[in-house]
Parts: sequence; C-alpha cells; structure tokens
Amino acid sequence: MSSDIPELPAANEPDPPAASMLKRKLVTILSADVAEYSRLMAEDEEQTLRIFREYSRTFQALVEEHHGRIFNTAGDAILAEFTSPVEAVRCATDIQAALRTRNDQLPLTRQVKFRIGINLGDVMEHNSDLLGDGVNVAARLQGAAAPGGICISGSVYDQIRNKLSMGFESLGERHFKNIPQPVRTFTLAGTNGESQLRPSKKPPERSDTPAVSIVAALSLLVLLAGGYWAYSAYRQSQTVQSSAAPKSGGQAPAQSRAQAPAAAGPSSAPTPVEAKNAAAPAPTVDAATPAAAVPPVRSAQSELSRLMRNEEMSDRKCTDTSGDLEEIGRACAERDRLVAVLAEKGWCYENSWQRCAR
Repeated sequence: MSSDIPELPAANEPDPPAASMLKRKLVTILSADVAEYSRLMAEDEEQTLRIFREYSRTFQALVEEHHGRIFNTAGDAILAEFTSPVEAVRCATDIQAALRTRNDQLPLTRQVKFRIGINLGDVMEHNSDLLGDGVNVAARLQGAAAPGGICISGSVYDQIRNKLSMGFESLGERHFKNIPQPVRTFTLAGTNGESQLRPSKKPPERSDTPAVSIVAALSLLVLLAGGYWAYSAYRQSQTVQSSAAPKSGGQAPAQSRAQAPAAAGPSSAPTPVEAKNAAAPAPTVDAATPAAAVPPVRSAQSELSRLMRNEEMSDRKCTDTSGDLEEIGRACAERDRLVAVLAEKGWCYENSWQRCAR
C-alpha cells in the first residue's frame, strides 16, 4: 500500500530544471479586444458572438500571413506575437481595413470594432504562452486606442518610422495603470475611426496658446499701423502734386487774353474801317517775343488818347456837332486812321458808333 504513495521531494532538493528556468526573448506583442463588447452581448448575444467568430477567423488568417502567432485568447481579447515590428504594424493595419469594410454593412450600433495596441519588449515564454511587462504594456496601449484604431509604443515607433510610409501622431508620454514608467505613445493617422482617443489619466501639459495669440495680435497691429502710414504718405504726395499742377499750366499767353473779348463782341455790319482792318493781315507774335509785348485790350482807349494828344487832336472835335462840319469830318477821319493803326498793331478799340476788327 505504501508503494502506491508517490514520494515527495526533500525540502532541500532543487526544483526540476524545466520549472526553474524560463526562456526569454525580445518580440513584438499585438494586443486586441472588441470595444463595447459587454454592451453588444447584452443587446444581442447570438449576433455578437457570430460576428466575433467571423472576425476572429479573419484576424487569425492575417496574423499568419504576416508571420505571426496567436499565443493567447480570453473572451474578446486576442494576443499575438511577431518577430518583426514592421510585420506587426502591417498586420494591424490590414486587420482594421478588412474589418472596417465588413462593419460598413452593419448598423453603427451593431458594429464590432477592435482596438489594437503594439509593443516591442522582452517577455518570458512559458509553454506556448508569453508573460511579462512587455505583454502588459501592449494591453494598456490597446486600451488607449479608439474603436477601430491602433496605438504603438515608442520602442515600436523607433523601429518602423523609416521603414513604413505611414503617418504617425505623437500622444506624448502616457501613464498607464500598474506600469511604473511613462510610455511614449503614438497613433497611426487615419486608423482611429470616428471616435477620439481616450484621454490620458495624466493631466495634459499647459500649452503656450495664449502666448501665440498675443504674438499674432501684435503682428496684426504692426501690419495695420504700417498700412495706415503708407496710405497717409500716399495721400499727402497726391495733395502736393495736385497743388503744384496749376502753377505749370495756369499762365495763359497774353495774346489769348487779348483776343478773347473780340470773339464775344456784338454782331453788326462791317464798317469801312473794319473792312480795311479785315483785309490787312492779322498781327503775328513771334514765339520768342515775350507775352508783355502784346498790348492788352483794357488799355486800348488810353493808347488812342495818347496818340491823339501826340497829334494835337481832341476826341471832342469828332463828336461836337456844333462846329464846322469840314473840321469835324477831318477830325473823325484822323481819328479813324489812328484806330486803324492801332488795329494793325493788335489793339482793339470799341465805342458806341464803330468797332475795330482784329
């Protein structure tokens, strides 16, 4: 009977080699689960389970295609390992793209969306399972991703940033539950679905947005002040040019001023003096002759009086009807001669009984 009882090892005997030594290796861990899985199961268990199994088959096929291995599953969670971070990220993007196409055929509230986290770390291998901090970090990154999104650690980002043509957005260093050190976190642009990433438990750092706004406002004020100064200078220059313009073109030749009143005179039958003056050529003024050489109209009467004084004549002899008619005729004829002389010189004399032509 005693032979059927197994012998127990002594207390001081060492553990078997297989139990005392664990194999360690550096691998890339992919952790995934279904967002809002409990709600989906509560609303429709059979449909949710059927969709999850279909998606799990797609998930496994893509993992194998990228040289990975699923080493653990629990409920809606799936854990896979890859020897290459590049293959792990490629597999994650292919999984999300394939499942997104299928989810588009379902109502929004019934879509089964995976969240994926990827970490590169040193883990322990126990039989076919992997354990260690590297697996835990991947699980925390998966929890930080949005439904349909992917989050990767800084160690994965350092390995793939020059090898994949994908856009990455930094989420900064994030503190996760039961992870002592902050983890640099990145998300793949365009893989976050419709929802936003979950906020970090660490309060976000204060940004310098107010300072940037102040600098932008000051720059705008400087631009406005410069524009107003330039506009004022332009208006002032235009005012100076406008005030200087009449000085250059406002002086009319004296000849034009002398000839203007003649054109506005009353129309009447030409007198003998006018006919004689019209036959005579119009006086010309040389371009080099100054304008002052042309006599003005307003001094024609005074010039006639001066000539008559030089000829010892009296203007009253021509208008006095009480004297000798012959003497009056000679005086008027002499007076007409002087008027004609003035007309030839460019003077114009007018009174109530005759008008000289230019």
